Amino acid sequence: FMRKDGTRFPVLVIEAPLINAQGLQTGWMSAFLDISEQRRIEELSRASQERLQATARLATVGEMASLLSHELNQPLAAISSYATGSMNLLRHQGAGAPPDLDMALRRIAEQAERAGRVIKSVHDFVRRRDQAREPVAARALLEAIMPLVTLQARKLGVRVITDIEPGLPEVLCDRTMVEQVLLNLARNGMQAMEPCELAQRVLRIEARKAASNESSGWLEWRVIDHGPGIPKEVSEQLFTPFFTTKAEGMGLGLSLCRTVVEQHGGYLGFEAQEPRGTIFSFTLPVKKSLPAEAVA
Repeated sequence: FMRKDGTRFPVLVIEAPLINAQGLQTGWMSAFLDISEQRRIEELSRASQERLQATARLATVGEMASLLSHELNQPLAAISSYATGSMNLLRHQGAGAPPDLDMALRRIAEQAERAGRVIKSVHDFVRRRDQAREPVAARALLEAIMPLVTLQARKLGVRVITDIEPGLPEVLCDRTMVEQVLLNLARNGMQAMEPCELAQRVLRIEARKAASNESSGWLEWRVIDHGPGIPKEVSEQLFTPFFTTKAEGMGLGLSLCRTVVEQHGGYLGFEAQEPRGTIFSFTLPVKKSLPAEAVA
């Protein structure tokens, strides 16, 4: 049904037969009830229930994060210590130690420390603690995740292309969490191309300056895959907590990614790429430079 101003609204139609004194039907009686307010209340109630369920689930995730933080920090510290000790032993051996072995041990120690930082950041995130933000160059964010991206790319037969626009300003962000956003989007893009032929498995990671003004500046990241794309029924729930199309997934990756980006004041979204594939993009605020008179 439509109002005079052209807006449509839902109605409840009630119909009943008209029966005369002889018991014969002589017609129909109809009534039309505007149920716009009822539908609005139902929608608000459903949205409230969904928020409550998501909050309860995130509370459970918070408890899991606390448990994981406690249980994993000790073995990660041990891995880092063993790797550092092994590097010291190799240095004492002098020129006889293979250089590749020293590099491998250094990578083990670095990734163990990184894993510890990620666990702490996720734990602080679900506890809604203030995140430490620092100015970071876009290339530094990319270089931090490239060892892990390259490792998975080799496994899946994906060619990774990076394109960082020259002269980009530093972004002000929680470095560890933003690195995880980039890493998660890159992994999703590579996994989306598993059904494709090897020649089509190309992942592109870009950083460029986004639309800005005098009061705020923005940098945009884009992760582009050449997979089969995202079906409409999946796209509608893509950022819903605990929704996943992966048998081993928890459905928290993209939901947490969007929340992390939004906490920085940015936006994370996606669009189809022609002729095939998907583009995920998100924005981050750049570090504000001091006015010339303030520096002087």
